[in-house]
Amino acid sequence: MQTTQTNGITTLAEMFEKEGERMHILARETVYHAGSTSNTVYFIHKGKVKLSYLHPSGKRITLGIRAPGDLFGEMALLGEQRRRHHAEALEDGELYRMSREVFLVLARRYQSVYPALLEAFGRWVQELEEIVEDLAFRDIQGRLSRQLLRLSDEYGVKTKNGILIGFRLTHRDLAEMIGSARENTTVVLNRFEKEGILDKRRYQIVIKDLEGLKEKSQG
Repeated sequence: MQTTQTNGITTLAEMFEKEGERMHILARETVYHAGSTSNTVYFIHKGKVKLSYLHPSGKRITLGIRAPGDLFGEMALLGEQRRRHHAEALEDGELYRMSREVFLVLARRYQSVYPALLEAFGRWVQELEEIVEDLAFRDIQGRLSRQLLRLSDEYGVKTKNGILIGFRLTHRDLAEMIGSARENTTVVLNRFEKEGILDKRRYQIVIKDLEGLKEKSQG
């Protein structure tokens, strides 16, 4: 995401650290909710943030997870007036926020940040396409397997027992990530545990059989 420039700001991180407003967040704290004014962009310095869509019926689906070095709320830069999704901290962390007006002025001044901005928009589109594909063509087992593989790839920590997904994760979190009821997600997790594919403890999941999980994702 980094580019070179002879002087001044060269990365989004530098731009937010120098010009943004620092804010601390607590686990499960709401950063913004759907319907709120969309006029701010955020950069994560520490912690993780979950982006989700809440249907009027009460059903929620996770759109993506953002980690240190990631941008979110970027739709404000494209003229979004009201937030269409919910942003919630998954763990204690630290963010930088910047108004749309200030961001656009600085981006014109420091054009080396544009590649990272385009990457953020591209990632958002890719995630939405994957959600549509999973919901349309895969059952709960397939969707859950693919989601666990993504999480182990992006946030996995190797341990003697397997790959630990490196943040607090509830069955409800996983259900929202795959567009399923929590009860149905728990049934599949229990099945995977019995088959030796994973080990689940309180808020932790360890992938013990990565190849077995890949086979489940292709079924």
